[in-house]
Amino acid sequence: MFAMTVLLALPSAAIASTGYKLVPVDQPKVKAPSDWTFRTGARIGYVYAHDSHKPNPKTGEESPLKSPHMFSVGFEMQQTMDGGAWLDVLLIQGVSLTGLDQSVAAPSARLLLGFEINNNLQLAIGPNLSAHDPSGEGNILHLIAAIGASVDAGKFNLPLHVAFMPDKNKYNVFALTTGVNW
Repeated sequence: MFAMTVLLALPSAAIASTGYKLVPVDQPKVKAPSDWTFRTGARIGYVYAHDSHKPNPKTGEESPLKSPHMFSVGFEMQQTMDGGAWLDVLLIQGVSLTGLDQSVAAPSARLLLGFEINNNLQLAIGPNLSAHDPSGEGNILHLIAAIGASVDAGKFNLPLHVAFMPDKNKYNVFALTTGVNW
């Protein structure tokens, strides 16, 4: 209460020097072009991890996976910065758990930067960090590229994405995901 009283008693020049701007109460808020729009939501999907179910060729150690085909579940956050016309900047962060259908927990996290075209088509690329490397060489950081669309469905939207993650040892990963954003 004391701090508010002191602030109200300060002259306008003193308030302006703090970096705050006085805005009349009746003035409507205008969205600046640099404002970010946030969407978050759950993800489910299909993942194909090439040869990840085979024994390690260097050590002969058996893979915990019985098939390269897996189910994935996760959570994703998307931010878009309005470009003012047909092109927006897109920033995506996501975490997922893959392999639960085979009693294996393979967590991963990703950060992608890209574009959203006409508030629908999305293209993004970035790093993916995974806790599992089938080659046994410790290659847990990979590049991931994704393309998809986010279809409006009333109060939420439906994301549909395809992703590809190349690997130098040919353990390439392909994923199809969907979910819901709110």
